Amino acid sequence: MFLSRTLAVSLLVLSSAAFADSIDVNLNNNAAAFRFNSSASDFIEGNSELSVGLLYNDANNKFADAGLIIKGGSEEEGAPGLSVGVGVKGVFGSNYRVVTAATAATAAVTTTDTLSAIAVGGAAVFGLPTAVPVAFVVEYYASPKIMSFADSNRFNQFGLRLEVAVSPQAKIYVGYREIGFGIASGGSAEIDKSSFVGVTASF
Repeated sequence: MFLSRTLAVSLLVLSSAAFADSIDVNLNNNAAAFRFNSSASDFIEGNSELSVGLLYNDANNKFADAGLIIKGGSEEEGAPGLSVGVGVKGVFGSNYRVVTAATAATAAVTTTDTLSAIAVGGAAVFGLPTAVPVAFVVEYYASPKIMSFADSNRFNQFGLRLEVAVSPQAKIYVGYREIGFGIASGGSAEIDKSSFVGVTASF
């Protein structure tokens, strides 16, 4: 079910684009994340972007999102100064957890929470006036109970990273992220909370 929903959202968002404009991959020892971005200028005037992402980790948690962000500031990629974008996206999560620990006489009881929400938020990029383009990126998205569905009653996502452009078409970066849902039956689900390294390739 999770994979079918992810595929449906991905096809809906990127069906009008033959190729992604950029591909982003980041990794750590326990998680991998992939993102595909495509310009939305054919549909929306200005600097806007469609994005689809997928993350999974060794805790058997999965996360996907698909949405639109409208960017302000300089149109020139990597230009120094502050640029802010606002966006909306659909998010889908699958959280594996142990309900009752195993004992000598019984096996562990586990469950998988199905989580989804419509989140709003955005990102801020601050480019430094250096010979080699360097930028700090901060993003935050959230959803209250009214816009959270299935087993979830809220959603929060926070991330930051430091990017260095090694060429006009490639960046390397280090970052940190937190992705979590509130569970309608009580408690919370931490989909991922980790640092990572990654690359972005533009076409």
